[in-house]
Amino acid sequence: MSSNKIKPSHRRAWSGLKSSDPAAEIGVLGVPFDRASSFRKGSSFAPQRIRELAPHIAPASEEGVSLSGLRIYDYGDVAIDVNWEQYFGTVEKRAASVLRHPFSLFLGGDHSVTIPLTRAFSKSIKGEFGVVHIDAHLDLADTFEGRRWSHACTERRVLELPNMNSHKLSMVGIRSFMEDELSFLGNHPEIGIHTARSVYMHGINNVAHDVVEQLGGVGAVYVTLDIDALDPAFAPGTGTPEAGGLSTRDVLELLRVLFSKLPVRVLDIVEVSPPLDHADITCVAAAKVIYEVFGWVKRNIAFPVVSETRQ
Repeated sequence: MSSNKIKPSHRRAWSGLKSSDPAAEIGVLGVPFDRASSFRKGSSFAPQRIRELAPHIAPASEEGVSLSGLRIYDYGDVAIDVNWEQYFGTVEKRAASVLRHPFSLFLGGDHSVTIPLTRAFSKSIKGEFGVVHIDAHLDLADTFEGRRWSHACTERRVLELPNMNSHKLSMVGIRSFMEDELSFLGNHPEIGIHTARSVYMHGINNVAHDVVEQLGGVGAVYVTLDIDALDPAFAPGTGTPEAGGLSTRDVLELLRVLFSKLPVRVLDIVEVSPPLDHADITCVAAAKVIYEVFGWVKRNIAFPVVSETRQ
């Protein structure tokens, strides 16, 4: 008897949803870069580990909605390059192909990879777009440790894009502030800041609707999820953990509202570090988010979202 047994469909790549059709609904690209991490590294291993876990996840949402029929085209990873400027240029070019899909998922890497990814996104759409930054940190430093491309500078670079307005930047889970960031915020009170404590005091549903209200009217939304937005109890495997954070449920409920009421076109998940993880807790959290997003994307393709404000 042959030992090369055919794997059941749900044990294949992306739980059997991987497709060779370039017209697939979802495009995926890994960006395994962690040279911009300022503390602990290891996020370069995240795309590989998340893909390894995916075949062990049932192809259905947590509420029993089947993902059958949804097609995922995986572009693999952007090959590592020690020249960061050249690498970011390559990421931007590779991302342009992924962004042709109705929805794009990017697997980091440290948070600096959002810089070339949003640059590609900015060029791929017409008109103004919005950004939801889910993170423990603001990432609003102009430079950090002498680098303008640090993972602490992500949103500062995003705000330099021609079709991005600071009125359409909303942050959730924040609980760490550097002096230069506080100074910047003092000059830009229009940026939406929802601290982790605000989530605790007011509830994630209220915060989510505040974000929807702020970003109303944009033609497209980019969501960037730094896994350290989660409390270290829920995501120990990350480079710069901050206690007092969100729960995995908080993040799922936030995204549920955003995907139902805003034209979310992109999600990146960054700062997952498998070498720092315990029993894959952090990687499993990231994978859970991804599969719920798959369900919402499938729903939205059948029933296009209309941007709303809270009644």
